[in-house]
Amino acid sequence: MPMKSIVSYPDRGRWGKSNWRGNTTGHIIVDLIEQFRPRLFVDVCEGSGTSGDVCKEMGVPYVGLDLHKGNDFTRDFVLSQLPYPADFCFSHIPYWNMVTYSGEVWGKEAHSSDLSRSPSYEEFLEKSNVMLLNQREAVRNGKYYATLVGDLRKNGVYHSLQADFIKMMPSNELSSVVIKEQHNMMSNRVSYSGNFIPIVHEYLLIWKRSSQSLFMCTWEKAKEIKRQIASTWRAAIRIALMKLDGKGTLKEIYEEVEKIAKDLIEKNQHWKAKIRQQLQIYFTSVERGVWSI
Repeated sequence: MPMKSIVSYPDRGRWGKSNWRGNTTGHIIVDLIEQFRPRLFVDVCEGSGTSGDVCKEMGVPYVGLDLHKGNDFTRDFVLSQLPYPADFCFSHIPYWNMVTYSGEVWGKEAHSSDLSRSPSYEEFLEKSNVMLLNQREAVRNGKYYATLVGDLRKNGVYHSLQADFIKMMPSNELSSVVIKEQHNMMSNRVSYSGNFIPIVHEYLLIWKRSSQSLFMCTWEKAKEIKRQIASTWRAAIRIALMKLDGKGTLKEIYEEVEKIAKDLIEKNQHWKAKIRQQLQIYFTSVERGVWSI
């Protein structure tokens, strides 16, 4: 049966080690293999070996890499460790520091490349971006790379890993987003009060590699980010004009944008010039120094 956009596996299956913290179910690997029929399946952070056990059982050629085995996807080129380019490259990384791995789950000391040891969320994302680009380079054109991620809360802040990961990679390569229900979690046995909503799902993000070079992908992503920033400026100006009943002087627009887009302004010392540029391109001049939506 083909995979659907929502999956649920009540048991983790017989593959891998059940006592390995954060270990995913092998049923999702079974479904991926049946869906994509890879001639070579690669897992770049195989943990206790779940993917390898599934591939062995299904007769699929397999390469399993992991930091605890000496394979570092932030430093080592994945493709150079394969007999030939893969048809599917999979990862199930630590969800930042939700579970600490090096020095606790495996090994005796902390490892500097361990994503779960990243001192900040920004560093975690940077290393994750390297991983995804490394996975992309490990597969043939027209084939697939994927990661299984879950969102998390840290010190009252909700971090949406799936949203941040999707932003990292070429938008034209995103193939599917599968929501996976989580079972047998500690949060399932806890009663919460108030408006707290526990996280009981993960996301399987699947990309299909295009023929674009890595440089072109990163260049296109840079242009996408630039367009997103420009779009955010336009949205801030539109909201400012809406607060001014649809029309305002340049001084009034500056004042309102300054209130609602403080972060944008702090990152651009020429923010007033940016507002004037956006007004001239996307908004209407009703008289000298006065603009409307």
